[in-house]
Amino acid sequence: MCGVAGIYSTKCRIDKMRNLVEETIESQYQRGPDYQAIETVAGERANLILGANRLSIIDLSPEANQPMWDNERRYCLVFNGEIYNYVELRKELIALGHSFSTRSDSEVILESFKEWGVRAAERFNGMFAFALFDKGEECLYLFRDRFGVKPLYYFVDDNRLYFASTCGVLARRLRLEPNLDYVARGLRLWVYDYGELSPFVGLKALKPAHYLRVKVTEVGKLETRMDSYYRLDERVEALIDSLVRKPTQDLIGLVADLLEDAVDVRFRADVPVGISLSGGLDSSTIAALSGSGEHGDVVAFNLGHPNDPSTEGPLAQKLSEQIGIKVRSLRPSAEDIADIYFKILDAQGAPFTSVGSALGQYQVFQAVKEEGIKVLIGGQGGDEIFMGYRKYLPFRLRRLLQQRRFGEALTFSLGSLPTALVELRRATPMYWGTRHRYTHGSGIDTVLKLPEAGCEYIGYTPDEPLWVRQLHDVTHVSLPTLLRYEDGNSTGNSVESRLPFMDYRLVEVALALPDAVKLRGGFGKWILREVAREKIPEEIRKARYKRGFDVRESDWFEQGLGAAMRDALRIRLPEIKQFLEPGAKVDELFSDAQLKHRTLASAEATTLIWLGNNIA
Repeated sequence: MCGVAGIYSTKCRIDKMRNLVEETIESQYQRGPDYQAIETVAGERANLILGANRLSIIDLSPEANQPMWDNERRYCLVFNGEIYNYVELRKELIALGHSFSTRSDSEVILESFKEWGVRAAERFNGMFAFALFDKGEECLYLFRDRFGVKPLYYFVDDNRLYFASTCGVLARRLRLEPNLDYVARGLRLWVYDYGELSPFVGLKALKPAHYLRVKVTEVGKLETRMDSYYRLDERVEALIDSLVRKPTQDLIGLVADLLEDAVDVRFRADVPVGISLSGGLDSSTIAALSGSGEHGDVVAFNLGHPNDPSTEGPLAQKLSEQIGIKVRSLRPSAEDIADIYFKILDAQGAPFTSVGSALGQYQVFQAVKEEGIKVLIGGQGGDEIFMGYRKYLPFRLRRLLQQRRFGEALTFSLGSLPTALVELRRATPMYWGTRHRYTHGSGIDTVLKLPEAGCEYIGYTPDEPLWVRQLHDVTHVSLPTLLRYEDGNSTGNSVESRLPFMDYRLVEVALALPDAVKLRGGFGKWILREVAREKIPEEIRKARYKRGFDVRESDWFEQGLGAAMRDALRIRLPEIKQFLEPGAKVDELFSDAQLKHRTLASAEATTLIWLGNNIA
């Protein structure tokens, strides 16, 4: 896990370019506190400045620092992320005649590019965002991983290209205004990050599974070309027919093997690795697979207390006893909660909706850092690839009815009834308050004055196969925004988050599986529950409710967080009053009662504070 930044320009002075990259690298210090460096590459027609922050994970030696040149000093690399299959690629490249000076995955990227060019990215199993400069061709490449686990933002015009892992310095130095369409769709749909969208006008996110090629033309202008190197939809379609013919037990075995390998390769590190553990199915299954391998003493981090049944602590403790891993239980504290909230705003660099979840997640990564652990393996992505979200139950029912499969629809409805009753008792206010995300294009109503543009229908059209809707979650509706949250909260604490469910091999198979092995008997993720059979406690494996972080959001608002948010809003009132109705009062709109009970109140307050920080 690192940070990258750079400028490629045909006109800018090198000293000014270098100052901006230095400022960006300094602002990204938490992403890579172990080493920072900047490289200047002067060319005949353009100059390049590359900067890197390093969080040392694989090959801790100075030789593995970045920016990194290949042995012939033709290619230079700055790289954020991990290539998990670097061991296998290194062996393959050695057999092809390549030599290595380090044991790093960074050098594997360089040598892979020398051997296979841009096609090398197709071979990488990992999370990555990197810039690679070919000095011989005077050509710069920007790459981003298949699902956008790692961020990369850029700004380009005729004469200059800026890029970085974060937005802040680039937006400020280039005088970019907040992207109100981005803000509006995030509030109304809870969907911020997708494709090229970024928090600032004119700044683009490099699209996942794409690379940008930048060259200087004969007339001294920058020429850019965007290409994809991976298509998830094509990969899924190619698997569907073969998987539908396999017996269910074979499918369970296939998923088990893929998930176990996805976990194993994510333990490749030269530093301690921990596990994020809730009382839920996804993280519990990963913890069980981690504890059963050759990974030594694994520490799991749990937000709860083993003696408090209102938290996930007792279930985590039971899992710990069954699989033999250590669990460090964390009690969410209100003491520094306001300070943590503003740290999250800084780490995210953009608004976010669920304040309580963000605070809980950040405190986990904070504890991981305090424990001296640099890598945490988590369960993000399981709901998207195995139909874990409750919305898939009515989606599948609609699909069966549209296909006139009435008998199956009745059986499916009866099987889903116990789950529906459990969830309705526990989460009716939440479901009701957010229903408009899926029912019409304008999304959830907000009191803020924001543009209507950018909101679209994110529900389900039953004439499409359900895997197409899953694909939409993976690439658009759910995961991109959640991955941004995960990245910001982990790197804000100098911790690398690794996600086995985002292994592209597993994602492809999971989406291509028949619906009936993902949704069965009223359970989402049925096949994952079968993989977890006898590995985790039955209370977790058969739980019908969804469990996230057990946080005390309402208490936190009353214990000082609400007052701190209102203070921040009052300070920024000159900048943010344009987004409020005339006569609106901060103390009334965002009272503790409003923050606790109105669906968007805390997200609106967060949005306004962020806007106030970023409006010139």
